[in-house]
Amino acid sequence: MDSTDEIRKKVARLIAERGLNFAQVSLSLGKNIAYIQQFIKNGSPRRLGEVERRKLAQILHVDEQELTDLTLAASGGRLSPALNSDILAMIIEYIETWLKNRNSSLSPHDKAELIKLIYMKTYNDNLDSAVSKVKDFIEIYDELRKAD
Repeated sequence: MDSTDEIRKKVARLIAERGLNFAQVSLSLGKNIAYIQQFIKNGSPRRLGEVERRKLAQILHVDEQELTDLTLAASGGRLSPALNSDILAMIIEYIETWLKNRNSSLSPHDKAELIKLIYMKTYNDNLDSAVSKVKDFIEIYDELRKAD
C-alpha cells in the first residue's frame, strides 16, 4: 500500500497523463478550484474524503484503493464497518434528547457529522460502553460549543 505522499505523487501523475489540470479536477469533485493543488502540494487534506476519493477514482479511471493508504472493504471501496443498528439508534436518540433538553438545534449536516464521529468511535463497543462514550462525547461537544 502506498504512503500518503506516494498517493499525492500518483494523483499528480495521473492527472497529467490524462491531459487534465488540478483546477478541472477540483471543480469536477465539486470543490474549490485549489482543492487538488492543496492536496498534492500542501498535503491538505491528509487523505481524500470517501466521496472525493470515489469521484477522483472515476475521473482518473483507477481503482479507488490506489488513492488511499487505508485498506478498503471489498464492497464498493467503503471504509465503513458493518452497521450496528442498536448503537446507531442509541446515538441518534441521545443526540435528539440532548438537543431537546437544551432547546437547541444543529443543522442537518452538523448533526450527521456528530453522529458519524461518535458512531466511528463506538460501533465496536457493547451498548453499555457505547452509552458511556456517547455521554462523554456530548459533554465535550457542549464545552466546545460554549467556547465558540
